[in-house]
Amino acid sequence: MKPQLNLPALTWLSGAWVLCTVTPWLAAFAANVKALVQYTVAKFKEKIDIVTFPITGKKKIHEAYLRSSGAAFQINSPESRMTLVSSPDLIRDIAVATNEQLSLHAAAKDILKPEYTMAGFNWHSQRGIEGIGFVRTLRTLLTNHLPKMTPGVRGIIERTFAAEVGEQGSVNALALSKKVVTEISGYAFFGGDQVKNQEFMEAAYCYNEDVLYGAEILRLTPSFLVPAVGALMSYCLTRQRIFFYGLVDLIEGRLESRQESDNNNDVVQWIIDTAPKDQKWSPSRMAFEVMAIWFGSVQGLATTLTFALYNLCAYLEYIEPLRNEIQGPNGSKFLIEGEGLPLMDSFLKESSRWTPVETVTARRCALKDFTFSDGTFVRKGEWVCVPLGPMLKDDALYPYADQFDGFRFAAHRTAGDDTHKQPEGPSKFTDISENWQVWGTGKITCPGRFFVSYVMKHVMFFVLENYEPSMENKAGNNTLSWRTLTLPSPGVNIDFQSKG
Repeated sequence: MKPQLNLPALTWLSGAWVLCTVTPWLAAFAANVKALVQYTVAKFKEKIDIVTFPITGKKKIHEAYLRSSGAAFQINSPESRMTLVSSPDLIRDIAVATNEQLSLHAAAKDILKPEYTMAGFNWHSQRGIEGIGFVRTLRTLLTNHLPKMTPGVRGIIERTFAAEVGEQGSVNALALSKKVVTEISGYAFFGGDQVKNQEFMEAAYCYNEDVLYGAEILRLTPSFLVPAVGALMSYCLTRQRIFFYGLVDLIEGRLESRQESDNNNDVVQWIIDTAPKDQKWSPSRMAFEVMAIWFGSVQGLATTLTFALYNLCAYLEYIEPLRNEIQGPNGSKFLIEGEGLPLMDSFLKESSRWTPVETVTARRCALKDFTFSDGTFVRKGEWVCVPLGPMLKDDALYPYADQFDGFRFAAHRTAGDDTHKQPEGPSKFTDISENWQVWGTGKITCPGRFFVSYVMKHVMFFVLENYEPSMENKAGNNTLSWRTLTLPSPGVNIDFQSKG
């Protein structure tokens, strides 16, 4: 008798076998599809983040800072993936990193494209290879020389305001700031005789904008087209050549008339004197150095001064105490020594906190893989930064951070009883600390910050002495954002009515 097949049992066993065999495969397939979809969505979001960064970058950084609760966080930018740190320990990691690990110069090259936008000045990615004489020039020689510049600076400010403001009263705030800053910086950099060269000074006035606009065009250009577009741009930037060759002629004249040059006290002469002797810099190389310092000095100073004028107009209650200060002993001391004015110093510092030009600072490019002390890993070629803007609006660092308090950084007994006390006590505009990263961090801090403070105080001093300033359009939006920058809106006017 033949055995009977149990068809239901065989069917069940076959189904169970298929189920056991196929189900894991289907599960693995589904998991792979899900991972692929997640990866594709993440990559697509990353591309969107990069494309929209010029408009949304500041907002994204601020939101990520709030979510991070003090931990490191990462943001994608068109240039590189950025790792941003805000805790004192991680900021200290940036400060003590070697030049071979983290480089400001390499990050600046990525942003500015100097070989195309700065008359061909393609500097080294690593700091210090060709010397850093400019640091002594700005931090020591220029700073020590500031008191002697006061009569000339006050004359420049008076003439510039007379020419730009005149009797009409209303004038574009940024254009006025740029004009007066350019004239004062020209006096400090090139000396009084060169400032009289109108073609040269016009080129110097336009140089920074040419660099910024040119760099922005190249940052928006596909990478394979950058060399061609950059070469065409270099050919079109005629004012840069006027500025560059004017500097070369000035330097060659100084070198040829050495005895006469010994009487010059300006940045050009100090660059000549501090240039590395073993490398025998040519006049062209010295001119490049002056142009790089000029860019770093004028553009940021003019923008910061514009915001200080905006805030003076927006918070008129500070005019009387600031005016009382300049009319008293502190004002006389400032005119003699070139420093002081604690209330104005605090007002300028609060203005920089309230409207910082940059959202990030301590920007560095990793020249090799870098690991922070908390284990945060940064790949070679990526950037590290400090989220300056969000930190300056953090209540944990600045009590009542959402309120403008012009005297929050002044001594309590000087500023009065209404000031919000800072946990660390009084501080100066030019100070450097873990929380005040406006001037950078570690070994690479702004050596020209004392010049910036000096110029801003002199302009504010003159305005308080002579005018009752007010915004022409009080309801308008006075700033705009681009990438990580906050900039003055075009067409914003201040009404400078003569003080009665």
